Amino acid sequence: MNSKARKGHTAHFTKGYKQTDGQKPPPFSNRRRWLMRVVAAMLVPIFFLGLFEAGLRLAGYGYSTDFFIHSEINGEDFLIPNRKFTHQFFPPALARAPLPIRMPATKKEETYRIFLFGESAAYGDPDPSFGMGRFLEVLLETRYPTTNFEVVCVAITAINSHVILPIARDCAKRDGDMWIIYMGNNEMVGPFGAGTVFGGKAPGLGFVRTSLLLKSTRIGQLIGEMVSAISGGSGEPESWNGIEMFSKNLLRHNDPARLKAYENFRGNLEAILAEGEKAGVPIILSTVASNLRDSSPFSSLHKVQLAQEDRIFWDRLYQYGLKLEQAGSTKAALDKYLEAAAIDAEFAELQFRIGTCYLDLADKHLALEAFSKARDLDALAVRADSMINRIILESIAANINGPIVGIDAEKALADQADDGILGKELFYEHVHFTLEGNYRMARILAERVADKIPSSIAQNFVQNSIEDEYQTCVRQLAITLWDQKRVWDVALGRISVAPFTSQSSHLSNTEYFKEKMREVDTRTTPASPSEDRQAYELALQHSPEDTLIRWNYAQHFQMMGALPEAINQGKIICELLPHAPWPHYFVGSLLAKQGRFEAAVEFLRIALEIQPDSPFATNELERILAARPYLR
Repeated sequence: MNSKARKGHTAHFTKGYKQTDGQKPPPFSNRRRWLMRVVAAMLVPIFFLGLFEAGLRLAGYGYSTDFFIHSEINGEDFLIPNRKFTHQFFPPALARAPLPIRMPATKKEETYRIFLFGESAAYGDPDPSFGMGRFLEVLLETRYPTTNFEVVCVAITAINSHVILPIARDCAKRDGDMWIIYMGNNEMVGPFGAGTVFGGKAPGLGFVRTSLLLKSTRIGQLIGEMVSAISGGSGEPESWNGIEMFSKNLLRHNDPARLKAYENFRGNLEAILAEGEKAGVPIILSTVASNLRDSSPFSSLHKVQLAQEDRIFWDRLYQYGLKLEQAGSTKAALDKYLEAAAIDAEFAELQFRIGTCYLDLADKHLALEAFSKARDLDALAVRADSMINRIILESIAANINGPIVGIDAEKALADQADDGILGKELFYEHVHFTLEGNYRMARILAERVADKIPSSIAQNFVQNSIEDEYQTCVRQLAITLWDQKRVWDVALGRISVAPFTSQSSHLSNTEYFKEKMREVDTRTTPASPSEDRQAYELALQHSPEDTLIRWNYAQHFQMMGALPEAINQGKIICELLPHAPWPHYFVGSLLAKQGRFEAAVEFLRIALEIQPDSPFATNELERILAARPYLR
């Protein structure tokens, strides 16, 4: 390089500095030097953390926190629910699994996709085969036969709005056409709730969202696992025990943590609605209904600072009222209850007894008021209360000119009841709908869907009678006599354990369940098994890839002792849902009963590859291998 070129080269790097010949550029100022040090101090750790994160991912450590993940099934690209999605909210052993479904990654033509958000009530518990979303899909396709409606249930049992928000964020990317939101029952006992047994109680939304952001990284998951190992699980339950798990975390109606949980619910609901609006989808937002008349409070607490002498007098009045009510002296009993309420009206069971008396005296308005208070004061807060529904109604009102359509399901369903109060006709226990309840809820939703579907779909509306629509649902969902009795039996088992056994309504509800099962028995004839089989076959002709119908059909065959047919249905489900562990376990266990141990081991090992902590598959496999070590 000649001297002229070198001079120009130097000038390029010293441009902007006042410099005389033979002088060096002035050094960086102290301020600039410190700025560079701060930047370096930040970038270097970030760089190494990024390398560590990438290394963990390459090593296969951790799990995705997306709700949907891609899966190739028989050469086609599907989206399936991530079984580990809820691990960020629950201990792995207690994690709730989404409904095993498969959804085309690319939505097919003439398909209208609806996402149904919520908890166990929206899921369809105790049997998702007959959930509200299932009835809704049949109703819509019956009314608009030129459109393929795809109602995708993304509800999960035991979750709440903290979990539903990230599900909504994922669904916003999945080409949905409409959202339906039915949530609120688990707001107090679900993750980050005021009465939860999973981690902190009602922390602020900032803490919750920061925590979930960290858990979305493999580093965060590693830290969480280490903390859990050091703390021994932080006292969290080791096995799932239903709502009994939360019975020690009782909440007063004005508990500060409960009030904070209401604020969090409002914030999460607003965020969920915002996600839907960004996705450009209409949203149906519903209040949440619960059993008021026939599900007494699980736990009652006296008001704070109730003097001992007042407590003794209150108890005397209450017990006297109980004796009068049991003797049939309803008016006299009510008078004693009201005297007790003048001393302490916060005891939930007292309000329930007041409601029962008012109902017996045909004062439906005051009965409803008292039953609602009983639910709101229930210290085991596992039902969406008046405040939750008020927040929902306020959100509907605030967005009345937007894409949100509101439904007051609590009122709409109550208006259909003879006494205007929701009870056992629609609910198995406190919040989960019977088949009839799910059907009625689906009809209410279908009317609102009609308000928001495109005119190109609406113009092909076909009018049907209510009876015709119901029979279509029965046929296409294969609601057999065996299924009806089976689900009542499952529900009976559920209410036969704590905390349901502590309810004052327990004995009458148990007898009602048994009566419903006897009613099914009276309609059952020797031809019923054959008729049920025909119902399954007809339903599968219409929807051959409906895995829930096939699952019920497989269980029916198993009950009838037809193991080869049960295994055949199970294998078809395995092909349709290769990511689901339970059909593989089902097939493996039945193959073992047939003495086909080698094939059984193969299916059981697949089940454990999908769900390594499955106790059923583990125990069955160990039992087989212990007797036949050559199969190891």
